[in-house]
Amino acid sequence: MTVQSAADRLLELGDAGTHPASAIVGIRTGRGTEVATAGRAALQGSGTVEVPLSREHLIDVASITKVASTTTIIMRLVDDGALRLSDRVGAFLPGFAGGEKDRVTLADLLTHTAGLPPWWPLYMETRDRDGAIAHVQELPLATSPGTARSYSDLGLILAGAVIERVTGSPLQDAYRTLVADPLGLRSRYGPVPPESAAAAADSDAYEYVMIRSGRPYPVPFAAESFDGWRDHPVRGEVNDGNAAHALGGVSGHAGLFSTIDDLITLGSALRGGEFVSEAVLREFSAPSTIEPSQAIGFRRYTLPVAGQQITLLGHTGFTGTWFAFGLDREIVVAGAAMRLYGTVGGLPVAGDDTPELPVVVGNDPIYDVLFDAAVDALAEAPNPPAGEAAERGTTR
Repeated sequence: MTVQSAADRLLELGDAGTHPASAIVGIRTGRGTEVATAGRAALQGSGTVEVPLSREHLIDVASITKVASTTTIIMRLVDDGALRLSDRVGAFLPGFAGGEKDRVTLADLLTHTAGLPPWWPLYMETRDRDGAIAHVQELPLATSPGTARSYSDLGLILAGAVIERVTGSPLQDAYRTLVADPLGLRSRYGPVPPESAAAAADSDAYEYVMIRSGRPYPVPFAAESFDGWRDHPVRGEVNDGNAAHALGGVSGHAGLFSTIDDLITLGSALRGGEFVSEAVLREFSAPSTIEPSQAIGFRRYTLPVAGQQITLLGHTGFTGTWFAFGLDREIVVAGAAMRLYGTVGGLPVAGDDTPELPVVVGNDPIYDVLFDAAVDALAEAPNPPAGEAAERGTTR
């Protein structure tokens, strides 16, 4: 599968009338870098001019923020001796205290084993950023720390707050200083000029229905009681509700805008041994004892290529994004199918029966296409020099 055919396949995902509006795929191997696009960064309508997607457009990478920003910053701070993964969260965030919270570590946050609930609509209670972060610290744990993996946006919100305490800088400044500027990236936290970005969603409909229906997470709020819902295409501002409405667009779990080329540059830097040390990469790539497919911040993936099992570190994003880089072989893959744009429509009409969650393309088909494209790219790439695979295969 070529990179262009992968982008075309992403654009075709979904049922009739629910296809992603845009798609982009980028892959780097020893043969070089290829990026291909398909679809529209902006659809025509309501005064909007149709705009073809280009590789220059910034993408709302959603939960890729967790690794491309938060985890990467922490890797650099660990490398510099400013943080340890064994540090207690309460040492930096005094509001996160009492009972089993006192033993939660930074590693627990990054492996989703801190016992925090998966999600809470903070904006239903406050739109003040400091107040929202304080409220996350006050929420009760859902499970005992270190006993189970439960994917949690809240844990990465706290990890971002730890970064701010340690660096003494807002998270967006820490990202710029420790990641973007050293690597020459355009990536940044939003909002960004709308014309520079691909639209991420039709509206806030998905989260509106989550609260109104109580699925998949029951919450004690009425969706109609919030007056900040966006009933228009979301372009240049983060799609995620907590990041957008409670955290000023800047959070440890979401909010980063990046080009696909910048993600590829980041992946190459992380595996290169200079931007972060080999020792730190080994520490962060080790599988969790609770869930082996989870590393520190990153998810672990395995690509079967020519009889080899190639380990990748990466992450998905709810807007329809995926990013990963190889430990054993030289490969970085990044892509997006903006699955919430051109698919979900506006907010449901108040007073109507609660609708089902809008039908959108799931993460699995997106992952499958990018996974297959990465396998084919590696099969055509030159083999690494003798010893390189063994050196990079640090998590075996």
